[in-house]
Amino acid sequence: MMFQDAVAINEFQLGLFSKVAVDIPEERLFVPGLGHGHPPVWILGHLAITAELGLRLLGGTITHVRWLKLFGPGSSDQVTDDGSLTKAQLIDSVITSYRQLREMALAADPLVMAEPHGAEILKGSPIQTKGQLVLHLLTSHFGLHASQLSAS
Repeated sequence: MMFQDAVAINEFQLGLFSKVAVDIPEERLFVPGLGHGHPPVWILGHLAITAELGLRLLGGTITHVRWLKLFGPGSSDQVTDDGSLTKAQLIDSVITSYRQLREMALAADPLVMAEPHGAEILKGSPIQTKGQLVLHLLTSHFGLHASQLSAS
């Protein structure tokens, strides 16, 4: 499977994301956004952990295991400010994990990418293979949540 186009789109989206994310005041990190209701802390954490889930799908590891419960698929966006999460840390995690996901996607074995992804949340959806899930993470999933961030 060829990921060059998805990688280019993700790099472009990440550039836009970076401009939006740095403008979010730290004091608004836990304040729900307009319309969608997700606070920036959840959006940032969700983008970071779903990229890490993509890495795991490709044979990598999850760096922020604690974030699975806080930000993973099906999580609540009700994140308590306990002082352990900062905007800079979350932004850096998004940028780093998506860079790694792009690299791993480009090097992915086409036979592995044709395998079923096994993600329960997408069961019954048109997204059936590991390759389709990685493409979704790099493009539509990232774009959806990055646009929510711009309303924060």
